[in-house]
Amino acid sequence: MNTKDKDAWYHCCHCGSLFQSDYGFDEDRLCEVCQRKPGVGLWPVVNSVKPAAYAKVASFHKTGDKVKTLTRTSSKKSRRFGTLLWGTLAWMLVLLGAVGLKYCLASAPNKPRTLGVADLDRSLSSSDKAKILDRVLPECDRALLGFLSASTSEARALFVFGNDEAMEAMEAHEKEYPLPRIDLKSLQRSGQKWMHLGDEWMVLTHWKEADGGKEFDAVFRKTFDGWKLDRAHFIRYSQASWRLFLAGEGELDQAEFRLLTKRVKDAGKSEASDRRMMIVLAATDWGHPKQAVYESPMISVDTMSPAGQMLKAAFESRESKLAEEALDPEGFVRVRARLTRDELGGEFRLILNELKACHWVDSDLPGF
Repeated sequence: MNTKDKDAWYHCCHCGSLFQSDYGFDEDRLCEVCQRKPGVGLWPVVNSVKPAAYAKVASFHKTGDKVKTLTRTSSKKSRRFGTLLWGTLAWMLVLLGAVGLKYCLASAPNKPRTLGVADLDRSLSSSDKAKILDRVLPECDRALLGFLSASTSEARALFVFGNDEAMEAMEAHEKEYPLPRIDLKSLQRSGQKWMHLGDEWMVLTHWKEADGGKEFDAVFRKTFDGWKLDRAHFIRYSQASWRLFLAGEGELDQAEFRLLTKRVKDAGKSEASDRRMMIVLAATDWGHPKQAVYESPMISVDTMSPAGQMLKAAFESRESKLAEEALDPEGFVRVRARLTRDELGGEFRLILNELKACHWVDSDLPGF
């Protein structure tokens, strides 16, 4: 084969052979080895027409007499440019989305957060406290009505606050001193407010039968499964009968009681000149809270003792209206006290061993 008449090398894409042929377009060109159509021409030889600038592939007109100049960038540069372009577009979309989101948040009306019991704090406004109270009151109402309408101790236990050991003691107390019958159809809640003791917020409610019937208050406390009735507070739980204890009867000579107390003057002594406070203790007639019954003889209390300091704070709070409103006789405050009785000269006397708290709630926190 005369290479001078053939001015281009061709590569067969089928068998991989290199062979020479005329430079130009030829539909009938065949590979000299495998006799198949090889493809386009590569690497023009000497005396060929002007090669395609910066091209790896030469494309020709069908006339075969002219080379079309084709300029292409490398595939590596093309990929790098495409990646840069898509990255720029993605970043612009992110910026536009952030700007749009900020605008939507700024223009959207602020939806008030729903407050719950966990948000209760002394600094919270009265209106916010009232809103939270309104949401928990229905559950408190169901707990009280469920307790009063239950016919068995197991059913009552579902609605009350306290551990099993305390429940057994209170069951025995209720059997010995049953609560008077309450007309549930006419029973109405006449007042409610928050009560704060330590870190715990409780609900204090007042209830009254229609037509001037029985009246009482009830405290509800939040547990893991809802609001429950403080049973010890509700039944005025004491370890013994106050009436029998005062009369020197009954089995116990020392017991804890939920009572009322008020400060009295000792006609034989000047209160301004000594450090002692004279008090009397009394029980309340359940359902008639304004009536104090079974009043004790006077008991002397050292005003500098823990009991005296607690009582002084309780009386001052009562006078200044700072204490939680309670259905108590005028001048009285509620106490949980441990007392001992002994006989002296043929008469029983009372000794205040411990003033545990100035409230009836089932908690050892003093309250003052």
